[in-house]
Amino acid sequence: MEAEADAGRLPVETMRPRFAMIQNAFAGRPMRAAVGLTAFFAIWQAITQLNLVDGFLLPSPVAIAEALWELALDGSLWVHLGASLQRVAVGFLLACVVGLTLGLICGWWRTVSDYVRPVIEALRPIPPLAWIPITILWFGLGDAASYFLVFLGAVFPVFIATYTAIRGLDRNQMNAALCLGAKPWQLFTDVLIPASLPIILPGLRIALGVGWMCVVTAELIAAQTGLGYLIQQSRMLFQINNVVAGMVTIGLIGFAMSAILERIERRVNAWAPSERS
Repeated sequence: MEAEADAGRLPVETMRPRFAMIQNAFAGRPMRAAVGLTAFFAIWQAITQLNLVDGFLLPSPVAIAEALWELALDGSLWVHLGASLQRVAVGFLLACVVGLTLGLICGWWRTVSDYVRPVIEALRPIPPLAWIPITILWFGLGDAASYFLVFLGAVFPVFIATYTAIRGLDRNQMNAALCLGAKPWQLFTDVLIPASLPIILPGLRIALGVGWMCVVTAELIAAQTGLGYLIQQSRMLFQINNVVAGMVTIGLIGFAMSAILERIERRVNAWAPSERS
């Protein structure tokens, strides 16, 4: 009887390692992200395949993939993508320089903050879209207008993150470093930067996402190249496949940018003092 009972349990026991293998395969974040994206595109394809939505208004993922392939083959995708990435890079870099500098100064010297922060808080609620008319008057149609709008969208998150990080520093830790003979530049590199990065990096990630959205908005109106321009021109020519292909490209590039910065953020947080304490 016991042998029969053990024999009845054998299939279950042999299946447990298989279930564990499957569970471990789906335990990683990349695998879960891949499954989520696959399910999203599968549902999208099914909706269009069953004619639940007009294919002209919402092309299927297969039609969009074909449109992306054609745009990649004729080179127009790379031209527009390169133009958008260049504008984001320049505007984001300028925003980092200005935002980090102002955030550091205002966070360190309260007197300076009392003069500067009211101006920043008055400008910060104005959406970048509201700046487009005056931006075109100042810079015309071209790269300079896009640089400025990306800068406007990204500089405020960088400033807020930097200011918050500096204001939240442990003054006792800095005083202890000075008592131990640390030079000003050592205080900056060994205390201030490691303690601030866990707060600044999420702000940079948010700023990059805002800047990416701003460049597309600028290209819809004030540019002759870029993914936003590609979307606008395709809309005017009723090339809906290319419109959605441009939107998908924007989403994938933005996802990749955020993933890269998030990975850097996790690496920094692994050795940051606030995480070890």
